[in-house]
Amino acid sequence: SRTVPKRGEKAYLYAKLVMPRTSPILPGQVSLFRDSTFVGTGRFPQLAGGEENELGFGQDVNIRVKYAVAEEKRSEGGIISSSKTEAKNFRITVKSLHQRPIAVTVIDQQPVSLNQEVKVEFSSKVQPTRKDVEDQRGILAWDFTMQPDEERVLEFGHRITWPSAKQIDVTN
Repeated sequence: SRTVPKRGEKAYLYAKLVMPRTSPILPGQVSLFRDSTFVGTGRFPQLAGGEENELGFGQDVNIRVKYAVAEEKRSEGGIISSSKTEAKNFRITVKSLHQRPIAVTVIDQQPVSLNQEVKVEFSSKVQPTRKDVEDQRGILAWDFTMQPDEERVLEFGHRITWPSAKQIDVTN
């Protein structure tokens, strides 16, 4: 299952297939079944032997996801400090209601600075398994296997510091 809680508190099932090396697979529509139940259709691109492909199998109703901003602070420059700071902490809770272990990937993001005067510090109790996922700067992924009825909490955050004289957009 894969989830991007910031965009929606849902998880989706994916199947990764490695094509046999014997012959290519021609492109076309395929029927998708989950536990002997028809769940929809998908499309295969043309694949050579040995290539990988992923197919989505719809929402995974046995994974519960909650996303919350746990803390948000902003400070302005003053007499002592000539910089502004924004700090945000997030909490993602994932619970598996599956009857068997299942691989789960949680995807989120952190701000990325394109200016060396703007500092971004990332913190997390559980470090992401992957950073800059699919060569996209700031995209983070936590990959793990969840046991039946297991619940996991991911807590992470960022702190952005920049000179008071600069105007920046810190929305994400």
